[in-house]
Amino acid sequence: MATKHAPKGTNPPSKNRSGPPSELLCAVGARVREIRQAKGFSQDKLAYSIPLDRAHIGMIENGKRAATIPTLVKLAVALQCEVGEFFPPAKELARLSKLDDVDA
Repeated sequence: MATKHAPKGTNPPSKNRSGPPSELLCAVGARVREIRQAKGFSQDKLAYSIPLDRAHIGMIENGKRAATIPTLVKLAVALQCEVGEFFPPAKELARLSKLDDVDA
């Protein structure tokens, strides 16, 4: 079976975010950090408990990487909180989603 390749001269989409972190990702990441610190977890301790790379947690907390739903669930279980606690209130989400292209 032949594999499909991108047309010559084009690059496949990157998983890394280009440009500054979005406000929405920064808000979620800041909340993850707040909860982690309030529960007395270091990034290393949290990463070991999931398991997930410590650098990945740092990127989530800094808004440089979007956490997947399974990752958010793992974080919530490890931190003994609800997944919804990672997100700002609905009015703030509406404001942030208008400013950010969350589908990019």
